[in-house]
Amino acid sequence: MGLTAIECPDGVCHSHHGGHAVERRAMEQLLADHGREWCERLAERIYEMSVDTFSQTVMPSLHASGWQRRHLDWEFKLQELDSEPDRTLVDGIINATESFLRSSEVHRLFIQELVQGTFDEASDDHLRSEAVRELIEQEILTLLEEKRDVLTERLSARLLKRAGGRLDRAQQAAQDGFMDVERLLCNHTESL
Repeated sequence: MGLTAIECPDGVCHSHHGGHAVERRAMEQLLADHGREWCERLAERIYEMSVDTFSQTVMPSLHASGWQRRHLDWEFKLQELDSEPDRTLVDGIINATESFLRSSEVHRLFIQELVQGTFDEASDDHLRSEAVRELIEQEILTLLEEKRDVLTERLSARLLKRAGGRLDRAQQAAQDGFMDVERLLCNHTESL
């Protein structure tokens, strides 16, 4: 299921994970009246407030010796190891999490997915989603499978210099990249 602010089973829209109940047509009309730009601004503001709250409340707790940090220490046996590389890795992951949430790309993708998913969920016409799913599953993935060897070989040749002339490294990277692309396409169809 894609990212959406509402769920509309049987023609009744609820806020994500329950709560309010509104007829689908009323929700469609509301979204049409406000427009996509208004919804994007609202989602952006809520996202910014959420990240700020996370940064102001959760981040200090993770860095301090509060219960969250004690739980990490207990779960991953960090106190027993008393290792500077372990502490460096933990702090790095905590900081990377905040950087990820503050990333303009993540922010933009979240808003785009949320608003598109919300408009799609409110609409009773899911033909576009079905078209995307069919295109990916029946055409693109099939085409990739048919051309796998040729594409992997071509990509390996392009990566050879960056792999230090080692063909095995270039081939492995090409195969791994190919699988990542297939996984991304499959994940996208599952989210529709």
